[in-house]
Amino acid sequence: MKFSRSRRTTLSLVRIPLVALIDVVLFLLMYFIMAGELASSGERWLSSTLRTDQRAAATNLQAQVLRVERALEGVVYSIGGRRVTSTPELMRILRALPKQAGVLVRVDGEVPVEHAARAVQACRDAGFDRVSYVPTTR
Repeated sequence: MKFSRSRRTTLSLVRIPLVALIDVVLFLLMYFIMAGELASSGERWLSSTLRTDQRAAATNLQAQVLRVERALEGVVYSIGGRRVTSTPELMRILRALPKQAGVLVRVDGEVPVEHAARAVQACRDAGFDRVSYVPTTR
C-alpha cells in the first residue's frame, strides 16, 4: 500500500462548455424580449390605464348605509336618520338618493333573511348599481 502523495502539482484546467452557456443566455434574452412586448401590447387595451370617466369622480362620494334591524314594531329599515317599516316607503327614500357611490346594506343578525333580501332588492330596484351586503352579529 502506498500512502505517499503524488508528485503531480499542476492544476488541470476545467473547461466550461460555452455552447451551453450561450444557448441559455440567448434563451433568456428571447424570453424577456417577448414578455416585454406582450406586456406592453396588453396595456393598450386596458381601459383603466388610458382613460378616466365620470365614475372616477364619483369615488369621492361615500356610500349610503341602509341598516336593517329588528325592533318592537317589527323589522325597521333606517337610512340617514329616517326609519321606515315597509318596503314601498324604503323604495321612495332610495329613489331620491344619489346613485353613484352605491349603498351598503347592514343587516342585524336577528333579522330574517326575507327582510335582508327585500332590502337588497329594493336597492337594486331603486337604481343602485353598487349594492354591498354586510351581515353583522351582536
